[in-house]
Amino acid sequence: MKLQIPALSGPFEVGTRNMLMVDRSRRAGFGRPGPRKLMVSVTYPRDRKVDAACKDARYLPKAIYRRLQTIIAEQRDADIDSRMCTGGPVARGERPILIFSHAYTADRFVYTSLTADLASRGYIVVSPDHTSDAFAVRFPGGDVVDGVFGTPLDSEPITASRLASLVTVRTRDVRFVLTRIERMGRGSHGFLRGHVDRGRIGIFGHSLGGATATQASLRDHRFKAAADVDGSLWGKWVTRVHPRTPFMLLASEGGIGGDYREQSICTYYSHLRAPRDAFELTGSQHLSYSDFQTLAPQIAEADPDWAFAGLYQAIVGSLDPERSITAQRRALARFFEVHVKGKGHRVSPPAGFTRLPTGDGCAAPRPG
Repeated sequence: MKLQIPALSGPFEVGTRNMLMVDRSRRAGFGRPGPRKLMVSVTYPRDRKVDAACKDARYLPKAIYRRLQTIIAEQRDADIDSRMCTGGPVARGERPILIFSHAYTADRFVYTSLTADLASRGYIVVSPDHTSDAFAVRFPGGDVVDGVFGTPLDSEPITASRLASLVTVRTRDVRFVLTRIERMGRGSHGFLRGHVDRGRIGIFGHSLGGATATQASLRDHRFKAAADVDGSLWGKWVTRVHPRTPFMLLASEGGIGGDYREQSICTYYSHLRAPRDAFELTGSQHLSYSDFQTLAPQIAEADPDWAFAGLYQAIVGSLDPERSITAQRRALARFFEVHVKGKGHRVSPPAGFTRLPTGDGCAAPRPG
C-alpha cells in the first residue's frame, strides 16, 4: 500500500535528521531512571547544489510504525512517501528557526505535512518527542519508550491539573532543545554551523503542544511569535498574564472553535498586548491538523475493509484533504512570515478559514 504526504509548496528540497538530546539538569520523570532524554527531528531546507543525491527519508521508524498500525487497526504495510531526504547540507545562509510541539499522546512524525512544508519555505523546524507523553519514542540502539497515557485514539482520562503539569514539563523540553540548537549553530562543526538565525525564532504546536507553545513564548523571550493549533490552555497563569508576543490561534470547528468563548484560550487572547489573530477551519475536527487528515482517506481507498474506513471523518472532518492541508500550510506560513521573518504587517485568513469573533468577551474561565 503506497501513501504519501501532499507535495510540498515551498521552493526548497527538504532534508531531515533525527538526533538524541540529553538534558542532564533534569531527571527523566514518569518513573524512569536517569536524565531527561529526548529524540528530536531537525527538518530543514536542503542545499541540493552541494549534495544533489536525495535518499528518501522514512516517514517514521519501523518500531513506531508497528505501534501506529495497532493504534489505527491497519495491518497492511504501507510505504509512506514523506517528501523528505535523509540528511544532506542545509541551504546556504542563516535560517529562521521554528520549534514544534506535538499533541498529548501523539508524536513528532504525524505532523510531517506541516513541518516539512515549512522547511520547504526556508525554515529549520525542530520537533522533539516529549518522552513518556508521546505514545512511543525510539532511541538509538533500539530502545522504545512507550507513553504512560495511552494513544491518540485511546488516551487515558487526565485531570486539568495533570495537564497543566505536563505543559510545564514540555515547556522545559522545548526551551532546552532550542538552547541546544543555538549552540549547534555557533559550533565549530556540525550540519547546523552558521545556519541558525538566533534573532528569528518562533514556536507552534497542536493541542497540548499548542498550550506548550503558548506557555513557552511567555517564559522565553527568544520566541518572537507563537501559534496555538486547536489547543486549550491549562493552569491559573492564563488569567494573570498580559502577553506581548505575537500570537495566532488556529481552531477546529469540532474542537475549541465550537465553544471558543467558554475556553481559557479566549481569556488569554483578550489579554494580549501584541498582534493577534484567531481563525477557525470550517468543517474541521481536532485531528484535521494531523497527518491523519490526508493519510486516512488514502488508507480507506486502498483497503475498503479497514476498520476505520467509514469512521475516520468523525475525527478529521468532511473536508477535502488537499484543501484542508493547503489552508493550514498557508495560515502558518503567513503568520511566521510576518512575525518571524518580518515580511508584511497583517495575517489574513486563507481560503477555508473564518475569523473567530472575539469582541464580545469571554465567559468566566475555569482553568485547572
